[in-house]
Amino acid sequence: MARGGSRQLYAEKLFDCCWVELQGHVRPQLVVQKKLKPRIFRIGDFLYDERGTALPCDGEPPVVLLIYNTTISPRRIVA
Repeated sequence: MARGGSRQLYAEKLFDCCWVELQGHVRPQLVVQKKLKPRIFRIGDFLYDERGTALPCDGEPPVVLLIYNTTISPRRIVA
């Protein structure tokens, strides 16, 4: 049985200074939380809610495909 089996390498919600994979981008993009309520996040030139859904804007924002959980190191998970 794997140690740390409950740890997930991927997160379900955006959080400050995490990384995401966006549709149409080769490299992961940095997420920065704005100091607003409700929680709003900036990824590149677009704004998203905490579930990774783009907020209404001009243009076509890229879709969030994957949110990396940067609080878990893959090296610490033993198969």
